[in-house]
Amino acid sequence: MAETAVDPAELERLGLYDPDAPDAADRLELIRYLFQLGATVEDLEAAEGELPGVASMLALRGRPSLTMSEVAARAGLPTELAERFYRAAGFPDPGSQNVTGTEEDVEALRTLRAGIELLGLEEMMQLVRVLGSSLARIADAMVSTFIVNVGAPSLDEDPSGLALARANAEGGAVLRAGGTAIDYLLRRHIEVAQRPLVLGVEETQPLTVGFVDLVGSTALAQQMPIGELGAMLAAFDQLTSDLIVDGGGRLVKLIGDEVMFVAADPSAACEIALALAEQLAAHGQLPPARGALATGEILTRDGDYFGPPVNLAARAVKLAEPSTVLASDHTARAAPSGYTFTPVGAQRLKGFDEPVELFRLDRAP
Repeated sequence: MAETAVDPAELERLGLYDPDAPDAADRLELIRYLFQLGATVEDLEAAEGELPGVASMLALRGRPSLTMSEVAARAGLPTELAERFYRAAGFPDPGSQNVTGTEEDVEALRTLRAGIELLGLEEMMQLVRVLGSSLARIADAMVSTFIVNVGAPSLDEDPSGLALARANAEGGAVLRAGGTAIDYLLRRHIEVAQRPLVLGVEETQPLTVGFVDLVGSTALAQQMPIGELGAMLAAFDQLTSDLIVDGGGRLVKLIGDEVMFVAADPSAACEIALALAEQLAAHGQLPPARGALATGEILTRDGDYFGPPVNLAARAVKLAEPSTVLASDHTARAAPSGYTFTPVGAQRLKGFDEPVELFRLDRAP
């Protein structure tokens, strides 16, 4: 990068630099580095003291040069529809005349327009909402990982923020290049998730749904440092994810100390639930777990699953003893030989008018 001229007197006048501060030289070096990246004085002022974040902004999006009205016009969409798109994706309304857009915004809205033509307006907006919420979670995970492993150590080594700014710039560049990998993973997941498209048929499937949660984790969380709690949940996430995928199931979501999964084969669901209960019982660093399974027609919508079997499994898991798995009568009838189902009696479950027959699942001798 070419050397950039910096006027300390002008920076002092703008309140961006204090020559009498103990870290004045480091601060000046940080500002010089940001200018080399292409930052402007306006960028530094907008950062409100968080100057290392300017490096992230430049690396991830570049500098905005278009108003939202201009972005929408170039994409061939009404401004109101463009604003609705950003709200659905989880972003605040940028204001039609504020300079917040880039060429990437134009391309995103062109993709939106093509999606509307293919799927319809409301259907596309619902898909944008799902994508936005999912990507927000991914972004949170990425930022948290960066802060713990890169950001905090950088500030410890260099309180001026210069090391953090450099790490932000490098991380943003890696992420932009990693977009190809994210695109590839998305297409692979679509390939796995696709089902026969039959017009006029409800999007339901015969599936077995399972819930597995850690026993006593809430009380345990009150006693351990937050760092240890995070490590415990990370270990739980890794173990459950690996077992579910390797067992032929699909991980639907992780909800703190609980995991939800589905499987087309009831036998696979039984094996996954039992393996999770066994491995967590023998883990040593994680509490034991309990599980529940239910089988039936399940509605698939927006990457989630709904219906009576889902409700049944979610309620029944709270009744299971540690390191055991309960199953519905439909699961007991659908599962092939190799497993035993011992009746535990009819149980009252919240949301169900009549008692529900449940069975303890075990491997056959």
